[in-house]
Amino acid sequence: MMECSVNYSMAAGELQKAGQLGVDRFKCPAWPDLVAQVQADFPLYVHFPLRTGRGDGMLVDTETKQAVDWNKIETLLTQTETPLVNVHLAATAVDYPDLSLDTTNPDHVAMITEGMIQDVMAAVQRFGKENVILENVPGMSRDNTFHCVSDPAVISQVVEETGCGLLFDISHARLAAYHREVDVYDYIESLPLAQIREVHVTGIQVFEGHWLALAQKLDVPTAVTDRFAGQLLDHLPMTTADWPFLEWMMTQIHNGRWGQPWIVSFEYGGVGHLFEAVTDKATLAEQVPRICQIVKSPTFAPNQI
Repeated sequence: MMECSVNYSMAAGELQKAGQLGVDRFKCPAWPDLVAQVQADFPLYVHFPLRTGRGDGMLVDTETKQAVDWNKIETLLTQTETPLVNVHLAATAVDYPDLSLDTTNPDHVAMITEGMIQDVMAAVQRFGKENVILENVPGMSRDNTFHCVSDPAVISQVVEETGCGLLFDISHARLAAYHREVDVYDYIESLPLAQIREVHVTGIQVFEGHWLALAQKLDVPTAVTDRFAGQLLDHLPMTTADWPFLEWMMTQIHNGRWGQPWIVSFEYGGVGHLFEAVTDKATLAEQVPRICQIVKSPTFAPNQI
């Protein structure tokens, strides 16, 4: 049965203990000490900080900025019974310093696409294609990421040629459609949705006013707040504009039109400066049970369509 999850935070842990969330497990970063701490009380799974890079057949660990420690990953997989290894499909200015982030040159796009395929194969060769999932990213200059990595044709090619599943982040897809100035539903429907194996959802809001003041009050580094100030940002609570996307997505999944994920994770709250700053206990208590109800209660049975 499809599971429901939320980012681990101290507030979420307290609510889960009190029986107010009802998630099947928490989603945790690949931090061994935190994993051990959380696992003492709750089931969890690990989300790895891996992304494709310069096409040299190696993945990038975005937290350590060093070569991937495969032994660490294998230990966490076994320890937590995390079923899949996730890789973010991205390429940054560091990887291809001579190219413009918004390049549409077919030769450049082909080179970046082939590079992502080569890097993904490092995980495939170690874990098998059936155990690797590829996450779509927004592809924004703000992140020093090439815009072409969010092209549905590029994502589809990488998924098809590597044989991996898709970690569908609907908020990333919505942001990509916004920045590409295309219809969001058309954009999403162009992704390889039949290959979905895991789903992430968040609210999207402009990072200003309340959020900016809260982050500054809680001493989130200025470099972080300056990066996001005044821009659309995911990983925030759901708003009235976000719920219809979740409901639409889950209808497609429940009706068998899209692939079936093993888990749907609400990526709100968490650990670390920014995530901790925006975590609100009352919001978690209100929104997480509603999300889990939508995830686990299909509007229509598959055989009705």
